[in-house]
Amino acid sequence: MIEAFVWQRRVGFGDCDPALIAYTGRIADFALEALDAFWDDLLDGRGWYHMNVHQGYGMPFVRMEYEFAAPITAKAPLMCYVTPELIGKTSVTMRVEGRQSGRTCFNGRFVSVFTETESMQKISVPASVRSAFEARFPSFSR
Repeated sequence: MIEAFVWQRRVGFGDCDPALIAYTGRIADFALEALDAFWDDLLDGRGWYHMNVHQGYGMPFVRMEYEFAAPITAKAPLMCYVTPELIGKTSVTMRVEGRQSGRTCFNGRFVSVFTETESMQKISVPASVRSAFEARFPSFSR
């Protein structure tokens, strides 16, 4: 089994609606913040921002799916468990499970395609990204 990258977020009062549960749109933010933290951790601080600004490529999403299981509140930290599902020739598929107080609140599946920033043309997964990914997750090695 693949060990998840775990990212913790405080859910604040401003993240919640009058029913005292997280706004649905904020849940997408929570998952994307967890993915951003995952890539920064995996690539030693050279995640999404660095890729786009300094390396000339990015990872736009081509698919995002969410399933909701329980409300998220400001009563406890939100733990996001990020795990890879697939690394392909030009894309990666990641999962994010959001849990609060030991209970699953949402599951998300995210597919990103690597592109050259300026032209937005699809490119192969950069060798540095693939090697870091496969070093952390040997089961994805070819």
